[in-house]
Amino acid sequence: MRLVALLLVFGCSAAAPPAPAPARAFYYWRTTFALSPTERAALSGIARLYVRMFDIGPDGELLGPLAVTTPAPAGLDIVPVVFLKNDVFKHPRPGLAQRVHAEVAARMRALGATPRELQLDCDWTESTREAYFAFLTELHGPLPLSATIRLHQVKYRERTGVPPVERGMLMFYNMGKFSADPTMRAIFDEASARKYLGRIADYPLPLDAALPIWSWVVHLRGDQVIGLLESTDPDELAALDFVARTAPDRYSVTRAAFLHGTLLRDGDALKIEVTAPADTIDAAGMLGPRLAPIARTVALFDLSERNLARHGNLDQEFRALR
Repeated sequence: MRLVALLLVFGCSAAAPPAPAPARAFYYWRTTFALSPTERAALSGIARLYVRMFDIGPDGELLGPLAVTTPAPAGLDIVPVVFLKNDVFKHPRPGLAQRVHAEVAARMRALGATPRELQLDCDWTESTREAYFAFLTELHGPLPLSATIRLHQVKYRERTGVPPVERGMLMFYNMGKFSADPTMRAIFDEASARKYLGRIADYPLPLDAALPIWSWVVHLRGDQVIGLLESTDPDELAALDFVARTAPDRYSVTRAAFLHGTLLRDGDALKIEVTAPADTIDAAGMLGPRLAPIARTVALFDLSERNLARHGNLDQEFRALR
C-alpha cells in the first residue's frame, strides 16, 4: 500500500502544470491606422495587436499600404502582418523578401513601434507550396516568423505542407461556403468546422488562434454570389430607402443604387451574416479542447467600432478559449 501511495504522490507531482491563460489580441485590418476612443479603450488588457501593413498583389505589386495618422499605443506589442495573394507564388519573385522587410520597417517606424514578430498571411495551395515556403525561408532574419494557417491546410497537411516558421495562427473562421442558400453561413458554420477538428491537436507547429467577431453582407443576383459588401454594417440596411426586408437575414433591392461604391440592381438580394457573441463563444468552445496545452495568443478579428458595439467588452469571448 505504501508503494501505491508513493507512486500516486510522485505521479501527481510529475503532472504537467496547466497552460497559462492565453494572451489577448486583436487584428487591425483597415488601411489607415487611426484608433477611435472606443477602440483605444478596448485595448486595455490586450497584449498585442496584429496590424495589416500592406498586401502583395498577384503581380508582386504592393497594394494598400498602411497610412498612419496616429502612433500605436505605448506598451502594446505590434505584430506587422503582410497579406500575400496565392497567385504571387505562381511565378518567380526575386527580391520580394527584401522588399517586404524594407516596407514593414518603414511602416513600423511610422507607428513608433519595434516589432518582435512578423506574420505572413497567405492561403497557399499544393501548387504554390514550394515557392511560398522558399520565400519564407528567405524572409528569415532577426524577427521570428509566424504564418496564418487555414483549416484545410491543417487537415490536408501532407499535400499543402507545414510552413517553415516558428508559430502558426489558426484562423478558425471562413470555413463555410458563400451561397444564396439562407441556411448556409461562411464566417462560422458549426457543421463545417467539425470536419476539420480531428487533426488540430497534432499539428507540428505551436498554434495561436484567431476567432471571428465581424459580420458582413453578401450581394446576390439570382442564385449567384456577386460579392461581399465588407464595408456595409448589416445594421445600416434598415434605414436605406432602396431596399426592403424580406426575411430576418435578407433584403431585396427595390431600385438601382450605389452602396459604398457597389452598384446594386433592382431585384438583387442582400444576405446578412452576423457573428453574434454566442457564435464566437461556440467557436472557442469547439476549438479549445483540440489545442495543445501551451502558452498561446487568442486574437479576435477584427478591431472596429461596429464589432465592439455588437459584442460589448468581449471578455466572455476571450475567456471562452482556454
